[in-house]
Amino acid sequence: MDNATEQAAREIRLSRIHRLSSTMKWFVTVVFVLIAVLGSLLALVTLLPVMAGITASMLDLADVERKLSDVPLGQRVGLVATVCVAFFLLGGICWHARQLFDRFSNGAFFEPETQSRVVKIGAWLIAYGVFDILSNPISSVLLTWDRAPGQRQLEIALNGGEFLVLIFGALMLVFGWIMREAATLAEENRQFV
Repeated sequence: MDNATEQAAREIRLSRIHRLSSTMKWFVTVVFVLIAVLGSLLALVTLLPVMAGITASMLDLADVERKLSDVPLGQRVGLVATVCVAFFLLGGICWHARQLFDRFSNGAFFEPETQSRVVKIGAWLIAYGVFDILSNPISSVLLTWDRAPGQRQLEIALNGGEFLVLIFGALMLVFGWIMREAATLAEENRQFV
């Protein structure tokens, strides 16, 4: 391949990266906003079911089903805290993904901030995976805490999704570290020339 053909092919690849990264940046922005809105609404409805007009609604968490209005306020506060942690972690993942797509769309592939975003996404995914594993036992205990001893429940459930999130988080973390090493090697090579 001659230089002109090689340069044209590179421009096509860079254009494709720019288009997809720009699209994904805005898609992740919409998802981030939806996470914030849905998390807030869920917290509000769980804390104040009477004001939301859904006192007869059933709450089904960790295979425990109860009327929302039957759950004492203190337990609902605990449930809202677990929901807020989950939505916070999802929001953090989306925020860093948005920033990463923004950097990719601007062609900042090997800058330290780009590598840092990849590592942060991995760390946030791992945190979410661990929290997802712990959330069912925590929610089941919170939802049945006011019941008599012997009727309280501790539900442990794994559906495999948690492990995929953990694996993907570890993959992103290692990928970010590898990008850092590649950038360091590229900088050392530039200094030799």
